[in-house]
Amino acid sequence: MSNILVTLLGGVAVIALVFIILYQVTQMSGKMVATVMAFAVIGTYVPVAIFTWPGADVFAIHIALYMVSVYILGIITSQRDSRRLAGETGLGFHWAPAAIVIFFIILIIMDSFFVMFATRGMDHDLIKKLLPEPQSGAKVSSNFPGTVSHNYHEKQAQYNEYLRRFEAQKLRNWHVRKGWLGDAIVNKPAIFRVEIRDKNQQPVTGARVKGTFMRPSNSKLDIEFAMQEIEPGVYQQSLTFPKPGSWDLVLKIDKGDAIHEIRATTSIEDVSSKK
Repeated sequence: MSNILVTLLGGVAVIALVFIILYQVTQMSGKMVATVMAFAVIGTYVPVAIFTWPGADVFAIHIALYMVSVYILGIITSQRDSRRLAGETGLGFHWAPAAIVIFFIILIIMDSFFVMFATRGMDHDLIKKLLPEPQSGAKVSSNFPGTVSHNYHEKQAQYNEYLRRFEAQKLRNWHVRKGWLGDAIVNKPAIFRVEIRDKNQQPVTGARVKGTFMRPSNSKLDIEFAMQEIEPGVYQQSLTFPKPGSWDLVLKIDKGDAIHEIRATTSIEDVSSKK
């Protein structure tokens, strides 16, 4: 995603250059050149994308803008061909195709900026000019880091492994109780405790219990932790959260060859907002 603007704008530039060369050197009409270029773009980009799969959204953006570029060039050259056949001279351009061309040019420019802002964010000084200062004094971030806890569907091998572990986890039938000792309040240490018992209600001792509290709006705030066994089958850890609100939990329990994974959501309170 970091090079998406380069591939978008660079690809459009290459398409325009090749289109102009074909139109000027060959005897093909603008429509014929546009048809040839459309097949050439698909035949070139699709195999490259398959071997270096960037994701369906990135693939769709590239194909759309590349084909729109071919379409715009086809309109321009077709209009020129029509005037030439009519014996007209000059660079006159009918308002209808001109409006279509201008619309798609604006669309390409806006899409390029949207992609740039979504992946890299806006300059902080620009944000201060466009948006009011937050009353809480917090810093505004314009990018969208997000949280992706697992992407098993992206690779078949990983997805199959996930299914195998999921079935084994159901057969294992461990009972996991988790929660806070007291209230979980922002910027104050809170004890997170987990109690693990097997299907026979016996404590699961000697396990390695690790987890991550993930911030859905900003993965840079994610909190990774390891828990200590304080008594048979009971594990706990003290944690401090920098922001109030909802946090996603991924808890992983390793015991020998067994890997048990729990997912949940918790809410961290902000006592200052209640005053």
